[in-house]
Amino acid sequence: RYCRRGNIGVLTGDDGVFVIDSQFANTAPKNLSKINEISGSAPTYLVNTHWHGDHTGGNANFGATIIAHENVRVRLSTDQRTVLLGNERTTPAAAPAARPVITFNETLSLHLNGQTISIFHAPAAHTDGDAIVHFKDANVIQLGDVFSPGRFPFIDISSGGSLDGTIAALTTVLDLCNGETVVIPGRGPLSNISDIQASRDMLVDVREIILRAIADGMSADEAVTENLLADLEADWGGGVISAEIFTRLIYDDLSRNTSVPEVTRVSPPSSAEEVN
Repeated sequence: RYCRRGNIGVLTGDDGVFVIDSQFANTAPKNLSKINEISGSAPTYLVNTHWHGDHTGGNANFGATIIAHENVRVRLSTDQRTVLLGNERTTPAAAPAARPVITFNETLSLHLNGQTISIFHAPAAHTDGDAIVHFKDANVIQLGDVFSPGRFPFIDISSGGSLDGTIAALTTVLDLCNGETVVIPGRGPLSNISDIQASRDMLVDVREIILRAIADGMSADEAVTENLLADLEADWGGGVISAEIFTRLIYDDLSRNTSVPEVTRVSPPSSAEEVN
């Protein structure tokens, strides 16, 4: 079943309870009750995969040490203006207790509960502060909203996101996956390498289609009228982002720079700062 709330990851053990994302403030009591049922205690560490409220809204309620990319702290510390197709929304700055206290720029490694956890930045993907969490020993990867299984994704251009960055991030994750890897998306069902590959391939196709339309001098309205993503809509248009919205979103993104080089993978550095 496709979940509209952000997925939460939990790792338990003698070193404490490690949690990924916190959903909303009003869902925090139920989530904390479930975490306690699983682990017998409250969260010790909390990683935010990005700044959006469906992944950070419960931060202050969790009472954990919050970890995130530096840009997440910046965005949670100031009022944020989000724009989608001319519709604007302002999100007030989060309370100090909801802001990350440990931040990183590229990578961070933690060694908890018998697991090596690699957290790395996916630049300009869903936002400018996306963190991908890789449980190397368990062969589990949690992506946040960089990955939307079976759906056109929302790419928050006003928060520094981009199509090219999203493709690059999924390419990197493919390099880390094998047939046994469990992939936890930002929302929606548990996924695997085939789901990641399908999503990446779809985005590459969309990129080619929209870039061609821009090169041909087609306007965004004309691109929508021509229904350029019609062949993809049945498989990918069942979520919040329809083919029309996605066409306009990606047109807006790519039209800012039509001389974009071929996208490549994001390479997590071989060494990382460690927190033991």
